[in-house]
Amino acid sequence: MAASTTPVDGQFWRSTLILRLQNRNKSESYAFKDLIAFHNRLFESSNALRAENLQLSVQNEKLRLEHSASTDKASSDNSGNGSSKSPNRNEKVQVLEQKLLSLQEELTEMHRRKGENAQQLVDLNLKLQEKERQLQSKEASFSECQAENSSLKRDIQDYQTNIKKLENLNQIIRDEYQANQLAFAALEEKLRKTQDENRLLVERLVRYKSKDADKMNEDNENFLSGGSHNTTSSLLHTIDGLFSRKKQAKVQKELEDAAKESRAVSPESTFGDRGDLGANPFFASNVPSKAISKFEAHDQEINAVKWSSLERLVATGGADRKVKLWDISKGGQHESKGVLVGSNAAVMSIDFDSTGSLILGASNDFATRVWTVSDHRLRVRVLQSAGVWPSECTHSNCYANTILSPHTLLRG
Repeated sequence: MAASTTPVDGQFWRSTLILRLQNRNKSESYAFKDLIAFHNRLFESSNALRAENLQLSVQNEKLRLEHSASTDKASSDNSGNGSSKSPNRNEKVQVLEQKLLSLQEELTEMHRRKGENAQQLVDLNLKLQEKERQLQSKEASFSECQAENSSLKRDIQDYQTNIKKLENLNQIIRDEYQANQLAFAALEEKLRKTQDENRLLVERLVRYKSKDADKMNEDNENFLSGGSHNTTSSLLHTIDGLFSRKKQAKVQKELEDAAKESRAVSPESTFGDRGDLGANPFFASNVPSKAISKFEAHDQEINAVKWSSLERLVATGGADRKVKLWDISKGGQHESKGVLVGSNAAVMSIDFDSTGSLILGASNDFATRVWTVSDHRLRVRVLQSAGVWPSECTHSNCYANTILSPHTLLRG
C-alpha cells in the first residue's frame, strides 16, 4: 500500500510545489510586468536580429563563393573566348559587388542596432535593480509602519482602559462627594440643634444664677434684720474665715516662691513670732532638694502626675496614650500596679476621686475616661466638645455626676 501511494504523494507534492512557485512568481513579478514584457521583446528582437544576421552572413559567404567562382570562370573565359563576353561579366560583377556592399551596410546597421539594444538592456537592468532597492526600502518602511501601528493600537487600548478606570474613579468620587454633602447637611442640622440646646442651657444657667443672687440678697436681708447677738457672732465668724483664708493664701504664695528658689524654708524665718494664727497652726517642713526615686514611667513625654489621697499610689499620664499606676510605699523603690489603656491620643490630665477607687483622665482625642483602680477597667468614656477637667470629678460617683455641656456619655 505504501509503494502504491508513494507516486501519488510525490506527484501531488510536485504539483503543489509548482503551483506555489507559479503563485510566487506571479505575485512578485506583477509589479515589474511591463519591464519584464519589454525585456522579453528586446530579447526576441535581439534573437531575430541574430538569426537574420546569421542568414545574411551565410548569403554573404555564398555570394563570395559565387563571386570567386565567377571570377575564376571569367578569367578562364577571357583566356578562352577573348573580350566578346567581358562586358556582360563586368556588369554582373558590378551588380554583385553593389549587392555585397548593401549587405555589408545592412550588417553594419544590424551590429549598431544590436549594440544599442544591448545598451538599452543594461539600462533596463540597472533600472530594475534600482526599483528592487526601492521596493525593499518601501517594504522595510511598511514593516516599520505596521509595527508602529500595532504599538499605537496597544497604546490606544491602554488609554481606553485608563479612561474607563478614571471614569469609574470619578463616579466613586462623585458618590463620595454626595455622601459627604449629605453628612455635612446632617452635621449642620446637628450643630444647629446643639447650638439651640446650648442656648437653652445658657438661659437656664442665667436663671439659676439670678435665683442664687436673689437668694443671697434674701439671706443678706435676713442677716441685717436679725438680733444683735447673732449679728455679732456671725460677723466674727465671717471675719475669722476671711482672715484665715488670707493667711493661707499668703503662706501658699511664700511656699511657691521658696520652691522656685530651691532652698530650705523654716517656719521661724517664714512666719516669725506669729501668735495671732490662733486655730491655724503650721508645722515645720522643708522643701525637697533631691529626688529619692527616679524611674522610666513612659516611652514618651509625661504630661500629668497625681498622688492618691488614701494610698501611696502615684498615677502618671503620658504621650504614649497610657495611664500608669505606681506603688512607691517601699522607700526609693517603685512597683507598677497597672496600666490603664483606651485613650486614642496623649493623656494631658489625671485625677483621683475622694475615695481613691476611681481615676479620671483627659486626653487630646476630645474625650475623658474613668477607670477603676482595683481592676483597671474602663468604666466611662465621655466625648466632649468644650472640655472636661479632672477637677470636676471629686466624689465616688463622678462617672454618673460629671459636669457636662452637650456631651455623650458612654458607659464601659
